[in-house]
Amino acid sequence: MPVVERLTRLLRAAVRDLVVVASVVVPGCAAVWIAFAQADFGFVYSGWSAASRYRLGLSNDLWDWDWLGWIALYGAGFGLSAGVLWRGGRDWWAIVVACWTLVSGGALVWVGQGIQFVGPDSQDCTYSGCWPLYWQGLVLSTPAIVTLVVVIVLGWWAGRVGVWVRRVVPALVFITLMLLLALVWQPWVLPFLQGPPPWQGAAL
Repeated sequence: MPVVERLTRLLRAAVRDLVVVASVVVPGCAAVWIAFAQADFGFVYSGWSAASRYRLGLSNDLWDWDWLGWIALYGAGFGLSAGVLWRGGRDWWAIVVACWTLVSGGALVWVGQGIQFVGPDSQDCTYSGCWPLYWQGLVLSTPAIVTLVVVIVLGWWAGRVGVWVRRVVPALVFITLMLLLALVWQPWVLPFLQGPPPWQGAAL
């Protein structure tokens, strides 16, 4: 029996450590996916001509099983930090991980948006202000940003909210918002990003 108890304790400790690592890695991978793969929504380059911009979006990978699997995986990952370390009614680990993901994810999106200007073949921006530079990154990041804010709020009120609620709600929020964004992407969001900025016309 002591051997079984030791093995059980070791297994529980291993699972706990794995969850702790995954609670940081999975949201980080989600940030990388959004920043550098645009979550498979597509990318409107600021140097594309007005005519070529409208070719994008006819062959994106939204709604296939791979994409649905990724948003389910990343959605579940946002809630893994709940219940790992909390004191005084606050889930500090969840709050720290969410804040770190917000900061690092924002930096990754900034870098990912600017990669188009690296290299000798980079083109001048079609519109002044390089529209939709950074704006499309903000649009694609909105589901993750809202989810992380939810994680922070739930972590702050951890003493009043059950741990499984703090794990499940962020996943549902992220998945729901990603599905809603996918629904409006083709008819409204993509044409808005492909066209000229709302505050100015094409640069001469």
